This record gives sequence, C-alpha cells and structure tokens, in this order.
Amino acid sequence: MRIGIISDTHDHHGHVRQAIDIFRRYGVRYVLHGGDIVAPFTIRAFGELREAKLIAVYGNNDGEKLLLRSTVESLGGEIHEYCYKGELAGRKICMMHTDHLAEEAIKSQRYDLVVYGHTHRQDIRREGRTLIVNPGEATDWITGSARVAIVDLDDMSCATEALGQEQV
Repeated sequence: MRIGIISDTHDHHGHVRQAIDIFRRYGVRYVLHGGDIVAPFTIRAFGELREAKLIAVYGNNDGEKLLLRSTVESLGGEIHEYCYKGELAGRKICMMHTDHLAEEAIKSQRYDLVVYGHTHRQDIRREGRTLIVNPGEATDWITGSARVAIVDLDDMSCATEALGQEQV
C-alpha cells in the first residue's frame, strides 16, 4: 500500500493541486500531512482525492485550528494536535511537525516510519528499523525545491516527486 507524504504547504494552492495529481497517479490510500497547512481553504483541495484518507498534524503556523479541524473532518480525515501515532498496513507510524520530537521517536525504534516537517529541508534516511521521511517543503520559498514523498508500506521504499515544474 502506498501513502503520500507532504508538509509545509503554507497555502501554496498550485503546489497542493500538483501534489494531489501525483498522489492520484501513484494510487495512494493515505496522505500524511506533516503540518503548516495554514488556512482551511487550501486543505479543501484534498477532498478531490476521494480514494485517500488525509491524516494531518498541526504545525506552528496553523492558526485557525477550529476551522481547520472541521474542514479536515468534513473530508473524512483527521488532524492531531502534536503527534499522530497509528498503524497503517501493519506498519507503526509516528508523525509530528517538528524535528526535535522526531529524533526521540527515531531513537526509540518503536516505529517503522517517522514523518516530520518544519525544517523545509528534505530528510529521507533509515536508522535501524525506522524509515525517516521529511519530504521537504511543498512550497519552494526557503530551499528553492518543492517536493512530496511516496512511501510503499509493503517494502518501505520511498520515492520523491518535484512540485512547481511543468507537468508532462
């Protein structure tokens, strides 16, 4: 089963729409959002991805939390205050926005997948049994490179795709 991972969308509606197209092409069943969605109107676009459930965590720039929660829930998704801990396809997953909390989860070796955002810098690596994925920013405002990640939970492989380029 494939899942899409995105973070730090910061209301970049055009890149969110490209990410949705990529996730649809890969046939993802879940989209994990590592925070900093910012406004509820941007997250509504994920409603077009009916075949995938959205699971998100709040980031430090998500201000209108009540409306954001109600919007995510109206799409059949869920959003968590600090951390999401769950199981998908038999894999234990922990997701949070900030990197300092991620390091603790990684060191525990309790999770197959640890997802985080916040730094806007891509970080894809393995430590022991844990695959760590920060897809980088979905904007290109800080690093100049907007990306999303796709993880196949069957073999724990990870691919990335660029946003903001001409889609062929």
